[in-house]
Amino acid sequence: MSDEARPRARRRHIGVFCCAFLCAGVAPGIYVLAADAGTSDGWYTQDQAAHGHVTFNSYCAECHRPDLKGALGPALVGDAFLSQWLNKPLGDLFQFEHSKMPANNPGSVPDEKMWNITAYILQKNGFPVGSTALSAQSAARTLATSQPLAAK
Repeated sequence: MSDEARPRARRRHIGVFCCAFLCAGVAPGIYVLAADAGTSDGWYTQDQAAHGHVTFNSYCAECHRPDLKGALGPALVGDAFLSQWLNKPLGDLFQFEHSKMPANNPGSVPDEKMWNITAYILQKNGFPVGSTALSAQSAARTLATSQPLAAK
């Protein structure tokens, strides 16, 4: 191999390695989110998350921003949000939202709309879509990652 071809080959090998590494889900700082152990269904329906997006914009975006990155209220996406709610029942998140939000009128959002907002928040945090909508029957499910130290 010529002296000129070696750096190109090395870069190509490094690129292939990095791509394989990321695809395997072992890059630091990336969460691989999963449903409960033993279930392959996701967390919410696509339609529910879409309705949640609209409802979020009406009730929540003023304080949490349309991108969910926080303003007057905390960020609802990313490491800070996930570290607070992972390994807890989904019902804990819902109850917090329902009893404390919106800050100017806590508890005023009807349950169905709050479940939709929760579905949208889960979607924006990378939780997988499924065939069953979030509801009170989902409350016992634990928000979990399949690889706690891995990344997405």
